[in-house]
Amino acid sequence: MIRILVVFLILVIALVISAMVFDDRGYVFIEFSGWVMEMNVFSMAIMFIVFFIGLLLLSWAVKKSLLLASGSKNWLGSWGMRKKQRAFDNGQFALAEQNYLEARKQFNTIEHEDFDGLNLLGAAQAELALNEPEKARENWRLAATYDKSALAAKQFLIADLLQHHNPSEALSIIEQLESKQKNQTTVLKLWAQALGQAGKWQELKDKLKTWKKALGDDYPILMQQASKGSFAEIASKEGASQLKLNWQSLPRATRKDPAQQAAYIQQLIDQGMHSDAQQALVEYQKTEPQPLLVPLFKQVKLPNPAASIKKLEGWLKQDDMNVELLSTLGQLAFHANDLVLAEKALGKAIKLGNQQQDLLLMAQLKESQQQEHQALELYKQSMAQQNG
Repeated sequence: MIRILVVFLILVIALVISAMVFDDRGYVFIEFSGWVMEMNVFSMAIMFIVFFIGLLLLSWAVKKSLLLASGSKNWLGSWGMRKKQRAFDNGQFALAEQNYLEARKQFNTIEHEDFDGLNLLGAAQAELALNEPEKARENWRLAATYDKSALAAKQFLIADLLQHHNPSEALSIIEQLESKQKNQTTVLKLWAQALGQAGKWQELKDKLKTWKKALGDDYPILMQQASKGSFAEIASKEGASQLKLNWQSLPRATRKDPAQQAAYIQQLIDQGMHSDAQQALVEYQKTEPQPLLVPLFKQVKLPNPAASIKKLEGWLKQDDMNVELLSTLGQLAFHANDLVLAEKALGKAIKLGNQQQDLLLMAQLKESQQQEHQALELYKQSMAQQNG
């Protein structure tokens, strides 16, 4: 458009210059449908220039109007997005304040908006707090369709299935995760829980060996649980003797794992094999006490647990202020009916740590000695310890 106008202006200017050069103003006569216009070249040039400038101004005005109209749409769109963002923020604040009804209200207004699924996760949290688990599950399923919130949503779904003891469906979801997602520590813990609920103890033990680094401090506890389940299964199906044979057939590295040792010894105790349990406890702690094994001494019930007492007293000579060792020695002695040693160890443990379990055991000891008043005071102390 502008190029056409420029060409016309050049032609008009050329015409005016020509008239000036030849000193002839010329004559222009226009008649159209009874309408007549007469002018010279200069008048015509001025008219064309004014007309063309008017067209330019009109073109500029039209474009400006269109830009303004387009800008108003963007402004309206921005205003709408701000409103949605405000609803999302208000929902998050309501969740933090535990105002779950308000959170539900805010998130419902943006249910179908694209917040990468975060609004749906927030809505699910609110529904769960309002005792609407099915609505929470629906929000998790919807959030699982968004790339950024998919893993979090599926973790919630898996945890919910495990809470309702549905390990097979939980495992099905886990198997469908991408390789990178499966290696997330939170997923590994859920996976371990699902395998445990499903009773797949050997599979769980095999996987835990490869997950050891990722699980960190959770590994010993999970391995102990897996081994305990595996050993319990063997003992119930094949008997205690087979349990021992199975343990001896395991690789040396496995038998040196404290978590698996603890599970094996626990199963020996559960099978009533206290002498074997004592032998294992002493053998597997030749140099120093092992945190996973020491508490198991408390469950050993033998008339003369000399080896266990010797081991515990040897450690106490090196650390006579260790409350856990004193408490363990006191309980072991109590089960062996060595009340003198039990009272001595428990008395020192209570003085140092005042643990409820020690107070209760000491109260039982005093009752057995017909010292009801002291027993009552110890029971009161244990209750105060529990309430405190």
